[in-house]
Amino acid sequence: MCEGIVIMSNLGIRIPVLFIINPAGAIGVPQESKEWFNRIINAIKNSLEECCKEIEFSFYYVNDIDDLVKALTKESNALGYLVFVLNSISGLLKPLIERGKPVILISESYGGSGDYLLEYSEAIKKGYPIIGISTKKPYDSMLLKKMVNYLVLLHKLRRAKLLVIVPKATKYYLDLEYPLSLDIYGLLKQFSSITGTSYVLMDSSEFIEKYYSKVDVMEAEEVARKWVRESIENIESDYNEILKSAKLYLALKKAAIDQGANVVAVDCIVLRNAGELDAWPCLAYMQLWYDDILPVCEADIASALIIMIGKYLLGINGFVTDPAVDELSNEIIYYHCYAPTNPHGTAKPEYPYKITPAHLGGKRASIRVLFRPGVKITAIGLSLDEKILTIHTSELIGIEESIHACSNKLVAKTDVHKIVLNWKRRSGWHRVVFFGNYRDEFINVARLLGLKIIEEDM
Repeated sequence: MCEGIVIMSNLGIRIPVLFIINPAGAIGVPQESKEWFNRIINAIKNSLEECCKEIEFSFYYVNDIDDLVKALTKESNALGYLVFVLNSISGLLKPLIERGKPVILISESYGGSGDYLLEYSEAIKKGYPIIGISTKKPYDSMLLKKMVNYLVLLHKLRRAKLLVIVPKATKYYLDLEYPLSLDIYGLLKQFSSITGTSYVLMDSSEFIEKYYSKVDVMEAEEVARKWVRESIENIESDYNEILKSAKLYLALKKAAIDQGANVVAVDCIVLRNAGELDAWPCLAYMQLWYDDILPVCEADIASALIIMIGKYLLGINGFVTDPAVDELSNEIIYYHCYAPTNPHGTAKPEYPYKITPAHLGGKRASIRVLFRPGVKITAIGLSLDEKILTIHTSELIGIEESIHACSNKLVAKTDVHKIVLNWKRRSGWHRVVFFGNYRDEFINVARLLGLKIIEEDM
């Protein structure tokens, strides 16, 4: 086995690359096949250098089981492997898969299909963390970028940090069962075990004392006036509610920076209704997306993970919703009081918004984003304790503007009856909504994270 290192820079991520090139196999006799391997490998290396300059790759050439054991021993701390099968059928793929680490598998059609067909589907059925593809062009740079990004996602999840702001009291949890809130602490442990992501808990009194109470009111005034000025309409009659939301935004931003957090989850309904926090976070959340701080409504830890996957893999902004179903019209309405004005992750707003009360006036300073119809929607749920990811897609046909329930109501068409019958209770009521059809990408991530998959609309 020979090995080499290609240094590419700046993310600080290193990925082991294994080329399975046993000399005797489907391609041909050893000497000629070696020359063929070299051409393919050089093309792959050139494409990796072109598409993934920010990554460091370690290359291993696996001719036999001894080479494989040495490579895996040396890379025992790796999060996962990028594997190219260029010849079959040597049986070298099976012991690699059964190590149980995430594997991104790319098979060359003529040389690798034997092992690929024999091992890949079986590995998926057994629940191994693997995704793969077979192609005559394993060196395609767009393909390599897409596949490498799955391993980059795993690295980003492990390096991320979640800030969770919770109430001092827990009585409210027992009175009203908000989505999985009774399990918030247990779910944090599950969340961390699946992703490797760290988290920090901060109670409301600490947050208020250290951050919210110390916000410069003049600075908050500037933010509040900016929000009103940039909205296409302000229906919120109580300006003080907008100002408090601006204070909350500045406090959350400062707390996230101080804690080194990439994600902020606030148990907003409980904190507000229990009288521990006097501001609603919906406008604050809208602004945090532009600071690359991911906001999570109601401290929903499962939704936090889904939102992180969407951002770190696809560069898009997902948001928590409560799906409401109308089986007579075959419509699903995704509603909530916050939403991004830049769902595709752009640096500038993509959609206009209104500032409005909601829930018949009982909820203040909400945001209504005026999304346009004709957009595909991917909706993701997660049962952390069962390790099940749920998914369905729909098409946005319009938004409903009304003051009952939440301020954003995205009306979409899909097979509602199937979704109702396939709903997993432990995935909660929430679904994270993304604009675009990302079914395949989330299914791939679920496999790499060891999650089962339920396609709710299938």
